[in-house]
Amino acid sequence: MFATDRLWDEAVVLEGPRQVLRVQSTRDALLCLKNHWPLTDGAAALAAKAACEQGLTGDDDPGLARRAFIEAAEEAGFRVNSWTAEAKRNEPPSL
Repeated sequence: MFATDRLWDEAVVLEGPRQVLRVQSTRDALLCLKNHWPLTDGAAALAAKAACEQGLTGDDDPGLARRAFIEAAEEAGFRVNSWTAEAKRNEPPSL
C-alpha cells in the first residue's frame, strides 16, 4: 500500500443508515472509499479516490483529499459531521 499517511486537521464523521465511520486521514478515507462505500461509481467518489491516492503519493495538501472525501460522502447520502479541538475546548466542563 502507501508508505505515508496524511493526517487531517479535523476528523470527519459519517453517519449512514447502518454505520458510523470516523475518518481522520487520507489513508483512512481511501480505505473507506474502497471498502465501505455504497456508491462506488459516483463522480465525486471517483474524484475522491483519485485525490486520496494523489495525496498519499505526492505533496498535495491533505485538505484537498478531505474536501473531495466530504463531497463524495454527501453524494453517497451520508450525514457529514466534523468538529475541531477549538470547539471541544469551548464546551462546558463535565460535572
